[in-house]
Amino acid sequence: MKSIHRALLSVSDKTGLLELAKTLAAHHIELIASGGTAKVLTDAGYKVTPVEKLSGKGEAFQGRMKTISFEIASALLFRREDSRDIQQAAELGIEPVDLVVVNLYPFHETLKKQAPFQECIENIDIGGPTLLRAGAKNFRSVTVLSQPSQYQEFCAELTQHQGSTTLEFRQRCAAQAYTMTAFYDLAIAGYMTEQSGQVLRYGENPHQKGLVLKDPFQAGLAHARSLQGKEMSYNNYLDADFALKTLQDVQSWQGDKALPTAVVVKHNTPCGLAIAETPLRALEKAWQGDEKSSFGGIIALNVKVTDEIASFFTDKFVEVILAPAFDESACEKLKKSCRVMEISVSSQTHPQVRSIEGGLLIQDADMWSLSQMKVVTQKPLSPEKERLAAFSMLAVKNLKSNAIALCRQDGPEFELVTMGSGQTNRVDCIEKLITSRLKDKGISDLSEVMLASDAFFPFPDSVLAAARLGVRHILQPGGSVKDTEVIAEADRHGVAMVFSGRRHFLH
Repeated sequence: MKSIHRALLSVSDKTGLLELAKTLAAHHIELIASGGTAKVLTDAGYKVTPVEKLSGKGEAFQGRMKTISFEIASALLFRREDSRDIQQAAELGIEPVDLVVVNLYPFHETLKKQAPFQECIENIDIGGPTLLRAGAKNFRSVTVLSQPSQYQEFCAELTQHQGSTTLEFRQRCAAQAYTMTAFYDLAIAGYMTEQSGQVLRYGENPHQKGLVLKDPFQAGLAHARSLQGKEMSYNNYLDADFALKTLQDVQSWQGDKALPTAVVVKHNTPCGLAIAETPLRALEKAWQGDEKSSFGGIIALNVKVTDEIASFFTDKFVEVILAPAFDESACEKLKKSCRVMEISVSSQTHPQVRSIEGGLLIQDADMWSLSQMKVVTQKPLSPEKERLAAFSMLAVKNLKSNAIALCRQDGPEFELVTMGSGQTNRVDCIEKLITSRLKDKGISDLSEVMLASDAFFPFPDSVLAAARLGVRHILQPGGSVKDTEVIAEADRHGVAMVFSGRRHFLH
């Protein structure tokens, strides 16, 4: 528990302020406030210490300077449990502030009303984020409230613990404060980037604005060097990201002696993937994975693009080619409209971020692992097929759920024969997509092919559908309550089934 004796309040949104002040006063907490906040509290009859008494100076520059000072920051940051900090604070005449109540200038609201540029700039809060971040960093001693919606819970906490707060509550408030400042800064970064002209031609569709914010703490596609071609579009970036991630997965699996690898992506889906003994052969096999979809797609390679590789695209249209390097003469051969980008094929493990209405979803990167793979059927799996199972898992991993991939092996070479993805059930992937594509390709013998699923089979029907096609090798994560029935169905049809032990949903 940490008792609260002094509170610093500086809010642009006065919602709930007086109710909060009433609770603070009831616990004999000193109120320190700035500008308009101080006036509202004083007018309501509360005793208020003006913030300039701590900072030593009043407001300046038409209100741009209010709460930033060595004295105020020190009152928030010095460690109450550290004897050296306590001694230095006493020497400097710094008294602790135990509670920070700050909400930020209404930058988002200013943008919504399409205010002039200078008005938007004046609504960028500087002191507020500084106070929130300082208090949140010292959450072991300081409570930080960054939005009025927290006041009710805080008042209950304060009453329940006789003027104190728990470490758990303070840490939760600190996380909310950093989330607040992160989204606040994200909006500012987006606005400033747009205003400086660093924008994409448009977003997913021509009526949508689009831009790229480059994370300075992480390498990746956003920082890739463009050698030629038109500006990357929003959709180009999305597709190229899928191509790069798939390439990095396969490269990581192969290790230092990696064979040439090619990936083809169309509309966020890797529709072609191959490993071969020569770059051109890998490219040809990947292109044949889905020749219709490969047209206008994104290509990723783990080898330098030479004249020979560039010649492959003479009669083909692709949007982007990603590779570790390009011969200058190869660039000359490629169509000038083709975007050419140098990338790193080393695996990245950055957190994945997706936007939803009103927030972001953040998760660990979906890393693959072979450690839990095991054969669960009566029919065994040869060592060669174990390698094919691993490749098949990497092929299906980056397809949109529900997903099925059919892969085959020829010595050291591997290829994605065809795939089905984005369906609401796995049987449709096999019966409606895989079956028709195999017919188009004239492929009927699937006895040596591996069928891979990104998630478990909830019923035996997918195994039956695969067996009817002639599939005799299946990889799936396992974990269904009906695994026993699914395995029994595989045994009835003489199918070897491998459980990978790891699901790879991709929405």
